[in-house]
Amino acid sequence: MIRRQILFGITLILLAVILFLLLRGRSAEKERVAQNLKLEEIASEPPSPVRAILPADLKIVGMNVSLTRNPDEKDASTARHDITIRNTGEGSYLSFWLRMEYIDEKGKPVEIRTHEINEAIPPGGTLRVPDIVIDGLPDSAADSRAVILSADL
Repeated sequence: MIRRQILFGITLILLAVILFLLLRGRSAEKERVAQNLKLEEIASEPPSPVRAILPADLKIVGMNVSLTRNPDEKDASTARHDITIRNTGEGSYLSFWLRMEYIDEKGKPVEIRTHEINEAIPPGGTLRVPDIVIDGLPDSAADSRAVILSADL
């Protein structure tokens, strides 16, 4: 009687292991099929722009900054930028991000802002962006430096 119970228990454990292996194999197959479908979807999508981080062939060749302070409000300075950018590379850029760092009279940074420009620059071309306005700057901002953070090809 005890032997039958042991055999019955071992049979149940064996059936449970076989069932587990069957279900695990089935879910792994479903996962592989889903991954293949995702790869096919990605391959069929239209190409998207490529982003260049700190592009070496885009150079800021001119920048004029005009800071206006509002004496009635704290941190109410406004900066107006006139920036000229040259593309010295062979690729065309569709848009780009600028990083503007505002510094005080001692040269210490007091504020950092970013600004997106959605204009194209052809290879060897120059782009002048005459009116970039940044509001809400600290009154201690005395000057500005700009860097091109990224650009979309």
